[in-house]
Amino acid sequence: MYTKAEVLALVEDKGIEFIRIEFLDYAGVTRGRTIRPASLRDAMEKGVNFSAAIMSFDIFDEYIPDPMYKAGDGDFFAVPDPSTFAIVPYRKNTARMLCDLVDINGDPWIGCPRNALKRLLAEVESLLGGTLNMAYEQEAYLLKEENGKLVPADNSHCFSTDGVDIQEEFIQEFIYSLEAMNVKTEQISSEYGPGQLEINLRYQPALKATDDQVTFQHLFKQIARKQGFVGTLMPKPFDHLAGSGLHVHMSLYNEAGENLFSDITDQRGLDLSEKAYHFIGGLLQHGRSLIAIGAPSINSYKRMRPGTWAPAHICYGAGNRSVLVRIPEKRRARRFEFRGADGTCNPYLLSACLVAAGLAGIQNGIHPGEPANDDVSWLTETEMKERGISRAPRTLEEAMDSLSQDTILARAIGREIWEEFIKVKRTEWDKYARQVGEWERNLFARRF
Repeated sequence: MYTKAEVLALVEDKGIEFIRIEFLDYAGVTRGRTIRPASLRDAMEKGVNFSAAIMSFDIFDEYIPDPMYKAGDGDFFAVPDPSTFAIVPYRKNTARMLCDLVDINGDPWIGCPRNALKRLLAEVESLLGGTLNMAYEQEAYLLKEENGKLVPADNSHCFSTDGVDIQEEFIQEFIYSLEAMNVKTEQISSEYGPGQLEINLRYQPALKATDDQVTFQHLFKQIARKQGFVGTLMPKPFDHLAGSGLHVHMSLYNEAGENLFSDITDQRGLDLSEKAYHFIGGLLQHGRSLIAIGAPSINSYKRMRPGTWAPAHICYGAGNRSVLVRIPEKRRARRFEFRGADGTCNPYLLSACLVAAGLAGIQNGIHPGEPANDDVSWLTETEMKERGISRAPRTLEEAMDSLSQDTILARAIGREIWEEFIKVKRTEWDKYARQVGEWERNLFARRF
């Protein structure tokens, strides 16, 4: 972890000529500027200005109706965090730094998701007496262009060594690049879909883990482009192939190295502590809202269908991949995994909301009920009601309806972030709902 002085020394020693300063907006799009070394000290002390209105842009890069941040609302300032400094291995003389956003007085800007996450993590340490660790686990496709269409880059099979062999050049450059930017990986595998990979990042304190996921998102696309592919974290790129999810593992340790989510006297046999159960209870109570944050695109809900290994129901279970919150088998350290996200999210917003929901669960003593030990994908409405299981949102519009009613999350992450995020996503849904595609035209024009 670098200090300001160490960053300035590194830039001079390594001959860095260009420094990218970056942050993510509410649509999950990376924004930033490139500065020269002479401007770096001032940037780390005062920040680089951006119009606040940029946070009211949607995924189409269009200004939304009735924005919170208007042209006359001035600027916020992106302050590079020296701990995130990394030399970009695939660019000449270039480094990158992730930013906190501050206001004109230098105070944390109310609209900054990274600030919200840092504030909530401080609450975790104060209230729970431990450090929350996270590990992001991303699925993604490598695509190539054939006859003007994007298709999978290979025909590999799930967990096959063949898939890793075929893409060895990409995988090795990608992993080496991650490590050069101080991101550690644990596992790489060929996933369910042809040309689909899954990379597990190593667990870290939650802020570092979230920064690492942001780096992952950037690098996957950039290294793929460098090698002639299209690298995509799109949740459902093909209607007939597996979708790509994003899973977040969470654990809580104190300074003595004790796992605060572990209790071998657990009556339910899962070896979880009451803190863990209440944290999970908070995740489930706010499950539909968390899915809205973690799966925030029009494409997300084409993946989250029953029977697809994507969570379509709000429940938890041990070793069960049909649930929203999965507890790994007991031979592994006690933790749990949120499975309701994908690569179109803003990781800072996702991590912040997971922390907020978990804290609310602990503070209010929310119990998650009994774990689901069976495949819940095909439960009837009556069976779900009997077991206290609700269905995940089925469209982006439905997800935003749920999030708009979640005042607890709104207070936790900041009402300004909550309101503008919802407006951005409703705008994207409205634009999508007006589109008429070839499949729809061919069906209805010939039928009616």
